[in-house]
Amino acid sequence: MKTLKQRQREKQEFLFKKHFFSKHRVRFIKNLRCEVTGGFNCVNAHMKSRGAGGNYRDIVPLSWECHTDFDTMPMEKFQEKYGRTKDSVRRRRAYYQRLWKEEASRREEAGEAWK
Repeated sequence: MKTLKQRQREKQEFLFKKHFFSKHRVRFIKNLRCEVTGGFNCVNAHMKSRGAGGNYRDIVPLSWECHTDFDTMPMEKFQEKYGRTKDSVRRRRAYYQRLWKEEASRREEAGEAWK
C-alpha cells in the first residue's frame, strides 16, 4: 500500500507531465524568444489555463512581463501596449508544439542526450 507522500508525489508527477510534458520541454521553451517582444528569459505561458484543461500543447514562450500582462490586462489595453492581439498570440501555440516535436525528433535521430 502506498503512503500519502507517495500518492502525492505521483499526482504531482502526473500533473507536471500533463501541463508541461517534461523538464526538457520547459527548458526548450525558456530558451526561445518571447513571442510578443522577442526578448529572452521566457516562461512557459499556457494560452488555455490549466484549470480549463490546458496542457503542454497550449504553451507559448512569453517574458514574465508579457505573461503577467496577458493574464491581467483587458484585450484592448494589451493590444495597445504590444501591438498584438491576444488571439494572435494564442494561435502561435501550434507553431511551438511543432517546433518542439522537430527538436525532439532531431535529437533522437542524432542520439543526443538532453542537457
